[in-house]
Amino acid sequence: MDLSPVVAWSVPLFGLFLAGMFGRSRVKSGSTSIWGAAFFVALILGFVLMFVQVALHSTCVEIKACVYRGDGNMSYWFQSFFAIPLYWLVGSVWQMKH
Repeated sequence: MDLSPVVAWSVPLFGLFLAGMFGRSRVKSGSTSIWGAAFFVALILGFVLMFVQVALHSTCVEIKACVYRGDGNMSYWFQSFFAIPLYWLVGSVWQMKH
C-alpha cells in the first residue's frame, strides 16, 4: 500500500484549515489589512508546509509506507507550495465573509 497521495494531499488540506483559522482570528481582532496579511501568511504557510511535507514523505518512505520513486518523490512534495494562492484566497475570503 502506497500512502504517498495521502501525505501529498493531507498537508495542503491542513494548510487550508490553518489559513481559514488565520482569517477567522483576523476578523476577531478588527484589523483592516485583509489582503496583505493573508498574502504574507499564505507565503509562510506554503514554504513551511512544503518542508513539513518533504519530511513527512521522507519518513513515510523510510518506514516503507510510501513507495520510493527517486526524483519522482518531488511530485509529492510541492503541493503545499503550489497551494499558496489557495491559502491566500481562503484567508482573505474568510476575513471578508465575517
